[in-house]
Amino acid sequence: MTSPYPSAAFATLVIIVINGTFVPSGLPATLRAGKVVGPASLVARFADHVELAADGTLIASRGERTCTARIIDATTELVELAPLARCLGAQHVDWETRTKTLALTFDEPTALRSMPPFDPSAPQVAPTTVFTPEPTQAPRIIETGVPQPRRTGIPVTPTNPSP
Repeated sequence: MTSPYPSAAFATLVIIVINGTFVPSGLPATLRAGKVVGPASLVARFADHVELAADGTLIASRGERTCTARIIDATTELVELAPLARCLGAQHVDWETRTKTLALTFDEPTALRSMPPFDPSAPQVAPTTVFTPEPTQAPRIIETGVPQPRRTGIPVTPTNPSP
């Protein structure tokens, strides 16, 4: 079985903790060339607004701050997390090598939230007709002919043991 994210299949996975809370994501953060990189959906957990620009950059804003980051991998939209978190106002960015954990601490409270399930501003694709065939019933096998005797031995235990 191959991973839909080949870059993350062999990379070292990294745990992200924001203000002491573990932050899961669909595509996990990984360690690449000594830098912790993560998808735009993970950046959206600590930024107020995340937008992908046409020139290959990610624009994130949090409060009064707006920062841009270069996208490292265009297929998975990976960006370096630590410089972006510092730019957005992280007071402490701590890396623990033993546990492979990146801990981000913001002074002001961070509302951790997941991405909305539907984004009306995202490009929409017209629905297509999908043909789903009805299941067919397998033909029943009917055995005909002379019945054959059973060929397996049946163990018999006597009811009264003989002396």
